[in-house]
Amino acid sequence: MKDINKGREEDQNITGKTMDNDRKIYVIGHRNPDADSIVSSIAYAEFKRLQGYAHCFPVAAGKINPQTKYILERFNVPEPEFLSDLIPKVSAYMSREPLTIHKDASLWDALELLNSSGHKMLPIVDENGCYNSTLHYNAFAKNVLKKVNPHSRPVIPTSLNLLSETINGELVSSDSPASVFNAQIVVAASDMDSVKAHSSTVPKENCIIMVGNRKEVQDYVIESQYHCLIVTGKHSITKEQAQRAKENGVSVILSPYDTVTTSTLALYSTPVSYMSDYDITPLTEERFIKDVKWMISESASRALPVIDEENRVIGVISQGNLVREPNIDIIMVDHNESSQAIAGIEHYHILEIIDHHKLGNIYTNNPITFINKPVGSTATIVSGLYLSNKLTPSKEIASILLSGILSDTLVLRSATATAEDKEMAEFLSGITGLDITTLGSDIMYSSSAVAGKSALDIISMDMKKYDYNGKGYSVSQIEVASFNEIQKRKDEISEAMAALRSKEDLLFAALMITDITDLDSLLLIIGDHDFIKEVHYPKFDNNTFIMKGVVSRKKQLMPYLIDLLKKSL
Repeated sequence: MKDINKGREEDQNITGKTMDNDRKIYVIGHRNPDADSIVSSIAYAEFKRLQGYAHCFPVAAGKINPQTKYILERFNVPEPEFLSDLIPKVSAYMSREPLTIHKDASLWDALELLNSSGHKMLPIVDENGCYNSTLHYNAFAKNVLKKVNPHSRPVIPTSLNLLSETINGELVSSDSPASVFNAQIVVAASDMDSVKAHSSTVPKENCIIMVGNRKEVQDYVIESQYHCLIVTGKHSITKEQAQRAKENGVSVILSPYDTVTTSTLALYSTPVSYMSDYDITPLTEERFIKDVKWMISESASRALPVIDEENRVIGVISQGNLVREPNIDIIMVDHNESSQAIAGIEHYHILEIIDHHKLGNIYTNNPITFINKPVGSTATIVSGLYLSNKLTPSKEIASILLSGILSDTLVLRSATATAEDKEMAEFLSGITGLDITTLGSDIMYSSSAVAGKSALDIISMDMKKYDYNGKGYSVSQIEVASFNEIQKRKDEISEAMAALRSKEDLLFAALMITDITDLDSLLLIIGDHDFIKEVHYPKFDNNTFIMKGVVSRKKQLMPYLIDLLKKSL
């Protein structure tokens, strides 16, 4: 990609893989996302779209918390799409905008389309685009053999319109040309007596008689009121015959081909739905690839149609699709550790990482843009990218970016807040006209109430899981206006933390309760007794410790816990 801001290469969109605008790019934060994670994904996706990546979208990897909902609703910004995981699904591999054909089209048209496209199968649809069946060469071969059995007269479902179109004929006279009937063809190649004897065994309403320029046969067909007369070899009929055919309800088609060619082509005039496969089960785009691989490999054409919830055909997936890369690329924001990333991310190309946390263990196959800065908020980094690339965020985007900075830095009072956070906050305040102190107070109080939430919801709102030397542990954080909001529910919350620890075999589960008014925290910790006794903060009560002036999980609590782990393990 071209250098759009020389001299600041750390902020450039330089990747080891060229972004293709025909592919989707998901900008996604960590599991259990906070406001910074969500607003950064929304704002950075908009930043990429301004750079020309039209198919770039924000995605939420977890439930959006009340504070984030408040921010998005206040500034009329839609919530990003929620994805529970990125385990490969049909949607990431299928070919979209598939070739389809209407079920009433002729077999000839369908085979021509199948052949010219190079595809191995063709979904058959109704007038609403809903799936009907599938045409593939195996189904065609199987069904056509039933029609050319030398031991029985072929019955060809067709209509006069389809018949005349397939043989490139001229429909001179017709009765109900669009109605499908079970045609039986008699070729008048013998003497008159044989023609009469042969045709008399076929019901007149189904009988099609083909003949060249033999006027006596033509007159016999018209007078006997057979369903259809096909005159072959570029021959015609007289005006009198045409008038008589109309009076008798006999349809007449003039074919430009000889009788042999005309009779052969007639077979292909049948509606394609009569020659297709109804045993194929289409897939939905939400099916996991691991569950459908065998279905694709065992299908006759090694390909299957894909339908939506309303049974409309939206794509096709084949074995060839499965060996390609999925049609989704990833930009990670506000995290860089696989343990915090959405499940299944390892199956996709990571194009960029925009983060402000310590380096983790994420692995990529190619060089990527990796912007990691020691600032208080990922929203600060995203704001700086707008500024350095001479792009002005909309008022809505600027408002949520400012909110993200204030949320993640406790209104610029956290130990993690830097001069750059304050600079970007002032920059965004200038765009939006929002007062930093007033907005910060609104945001903090929007998430302080815990009433109505279950204990599990409280510890899950902003939970991060870590690993140290094979020992797993979790650290959650909630913000309250007063410790009294949470203290009366301590026993209930402790039970939920104990259940979580047991279920996931954690060394400990911790909850950091931050008072946004006094900027102090309590640490509730449930876990291994030998580990907990190493905590030297003053005790508030059993398993709860007072942390004066500690408000940052990342910069203050986590280094302390890691030191304890080093000493105790």
